[in-house]
Amino acid sequence: MIGKAWVVRNINFELKAGEKLAFVGENGAGKTTLIKLLLRFYEPTEGEILLDDIPVKEYDQTQYQQYFGVIFQDFVKFELTLRENIAMGEIEEIKNQERIDSAAEKSLANEVVTGLPRGYDQQLGKRFKQGKDLSGGQWQKIAIARAYMKDAEVLILDEPTSALDARAETEAFDRFIKLTEGKTAVIISHRFSTVRIADRIMVLKNGAVLEIGTHQELMQNDKLYAELFNLQAQGYQ
Repeated sequence: MIGKAWVVRNINFELKAGEKLAFVGENGAGKTTLIKLLLRFYEPTEGEILLDDIPVKEYDQTQYQQYFGVIFQDFVKFELTLRENIAMGEIEEIKNQERIDSAAEKSLANEVVTGLPRGYDQQLGKRFKQGKDLSGGQWQKIAIARAYMKDAEVLILDEPTSALDARAETEAFDRFIKLTEGKTAVIISHRFSTVRIADRIMVLKNGAVLEIGTHQELMQNDKLYAELFNLQAQGYQ
């Protein structure tokens, strides 16, 4: 609740272990706010969030947040070396080259590494004389590598591939689904070609759950999800 206006309200859903759940909704529907509540960046003013039937407020906040690896659309571009940028996902493993290589390969950031003269030791950012600036898509691949670097129990991707073209985003999410088999994930994306690969999709409107189900079930419901999906599909015809 911000001031006297509710951002999300009357939301009740279960995120199952090992499930890929997508959040869908128009701008302002409450998707990112809900993510920040799950991460305990915000505390709910009413109701509660449970983990294994225990209110999350009873967990140590730092330990609780260790369960999650998250990449937001407005991720930070650290003007450090490429190695340090990736290692930010689990900074204690910065000297673990095998883990850094694995995270880079999974996120396709290895393509960025091979294109830089100093590889992982390349300084990034314009403020340094030897610094190298990257495209938005290259920065995003590095940011996604941080999530793989952490190897968290739950991965949250909030529009993490918005700077990638449709082909690159599809490849990134196809890899994500295969590489996180058995792990729990929450995905926010405006591209329905990406959303439809989730196990279930939750549609938010005005801070509340409008519908939830598989892609096929929501298309049969013929409500907001089907409307938005068909509108986007028309743009590709």
